Formats: sequence, C-alpha cells, structure tokens
Amino acid sequence: MAAPILAPVSWVAMAGRAATRPASMGTDSERGKQFVLTRRVLDDFSSDGKFMEEVLAMQNRFRARDWGEISPEQLKANNSSSSGRGTVGRYPTGNKRSIIITDEGSEFKVRYEDEPEP
Repeated sequence: MAAPILAPVSWVAMAGRAATRPASMGTDSERGKQFVLTRRVLDDFSSDGKFMEEVLAMQNRFRARDWGEISPEQLKANNSSSSGRGTVGRYPTGNKRSIIITDEGSEFKVRYEDEPEP
C-alpha cells in the first residue's frame, strides 16, 4: 500500500512550525514571538528548500535588527522604537520578490511585498 497522501502535508505543517518557532536569541520581549507566514509565503516556503533557507535567514536578520532594504524614514522609525512593535524589515529573495517582516507586538508577520498588509 502506498504511503498516505497526508505524509507530505504533515511534513509541510512541521516545516511551517519550524519556520515560525521562536529562536533562542533576541530580547526578552521577543522570546515567545512567532513568525506568522501568509499562505502564499508558506506555500513557497514548504515547496522550495532554497527559499526555506532564505526565509529562515531573513528571520534571523530581523531578530538581529538588520532591517534589510528599507527607506531612510522607516530606518529612523525602526531605530527609535524601544518596544520593536511596528518595526519593519524588507528582504529581496531569489524569486525576484521581496519579503516584508513586521513586528506586530505579539508576533512577527511575514508577507510578500505585493500582498496587502493584514
């Protein structure tokens, strides 16, 4: 009997949780925060190992306060934020689309730049 179709879906779910699992580094206020990926980002993340590595690197950069390619105005706003809430990072990907990560306070939202803000 062939393996059930749910096996890949189960792996995708585990990959999504791994991508959103909080890292051990970061400030006390960031511990416990998860990266929440939009459906489009999660679909690409779970189907492409190289893209998965890119997104994980972006998450590490964001936690390290490396904001990527943002405007000077946003950089000033990010640097003046004491809580981190509202900070934004922009990271180009190999698929010619950019990822935006936003600190929403209780979680980090991850979306493509061309997707509407939640």
